Amino acid sequence: MTKINISVSQTGQNAVLHTMLAGTFLSRAGYFMTWPYLSVVLYRQFGLSASLIGVIFFMTSASGLLIGVFGSYYSDRLGRERALVASLLLSVVGFAMMAYSNHPVEFVIAMTFIATGRACTESFSKAMIGDHVKDISQRERFQYIRYYIVNIGTALGPLAGTFALATPKVNIFIFSSVIYLVYAIMLMGIIGTFQVERNNERKLTLGIISSLHIVFSQKSFSKLLMCYFLVMFIYVSFDSPLIQLLTRLHFPDLTLTISTIFMTNAVTVIVCQYPVLLILRKFNAKGKIILGILFISTAQLCFMMAYFDILALIVIATFILSIGELITMPAFSVEVDRLAPENLRGTSFGLINLTSLGTSLCPLFCGFFIDAEWGYAMFLFLFFTGLISIFLYCSVAERTSDRQI
Repeated sequence: MTKINISVSQTGQNAVLHTMLAGTFLSRAGYFMTWPYLSVVLYRQFGLSASLIGVIFFMTSASGLLIGVFGSYYSDRLGRERALVASLLLSVVGFAMMAYSNHPVEFVIAMTFIATGRACTESFSKAMIGDHVKDISQRERFQYIRYYIVNIGTALGPLAGTFALATPKVNIFIFSSVIYLVYAIMLMGIIGTFQVERNNERKLTLGIISSLHIVFSQKSFSKLLMCYFLVMFIYVSFDSPLIQLLTRLHFPDLTLTISTIFMTNAVTVIVCQYPVLLILRKFNAKGKIILGILFISTAQLCFMMAYFDILALIVIATFILSIGELITMPAFSVEVDRLAPENLRGTSFGLINLTSLGTSLCPLFCGFFIDAEWGYAMFLFLFFTGLISIFLYCSVAERTSDRQI
């Protein structure tokens, strides 16, 4: 594993970063214990159609992301650490509420809380790296190490979820709520113990409209936002859309298949991340992103093998997608960090989180394909969308210096 030298001098900064990395593992594991199975719950428990499930995922995720933009802006003004605690507590409430929901409306409200908490938690955590690490190369390494930890949590989460679902005595939603609460308590303890200082202590005085205008006025950032949106749209195909398709195809041993898909994804990223990045060490961020999108797009053609009812073929397709993911996703975070003005880092990461609307729109669009029994057409559509994203990203200009408002 690559050795990481943390370029922060204050003990408080060290403590916050280490707590954030540990908490990232906990929150991601807690999230993936439940979220991948929600489409199955909505279908089996409430009898909802694929189209309606897609609408629910879109509305809850979109609401969470839009609220998260405002939360990210206020984290620039009021402080990242306390804002992160608030987002974690919101997820705690969402998971606890989901545990006692007996009606689709209650379930959807709980999903909205969780989606909002996750959107804020993700953007705050990424922005904290730039807050506390001065050296740009060290920031890049921290983005990669955080992504590595995220995938360890992603690997273990579905396994724990599969076990919990098979054990009626265990309430999986309460367990996820407790995990988020532990992270929040850890972070509150660090904030209360240490005087935390950030590299950039200049207060943000701009209003949210002015801040958004400044960020969007950068053409490269806007193009990056659009490209990332399309990539997320096709990447999430292995989540809710594929699972819904497998459910309706009566794929053998669906619960095992779901956990295997997510396990393959996470383990591939964990095992292959450093070897692949070593091979691609001479590639710049732009080359890595283009190559990664090609892998993700090719995987869509391979997912057509779902119709053969052979788990090994699905695993191969997931492996190809995962290689593209481990190349592309951290590189996108590095690009955002380089393009973001110093005082608007949280706002920039909040805006880039809007690309997750692609993950919300994908189940919606793919739900119509699935209901119409056009599975092959769905994957072809996703493949060509990936090619379009490559052409768009090729027009993003390079940037070599940081800016501060």
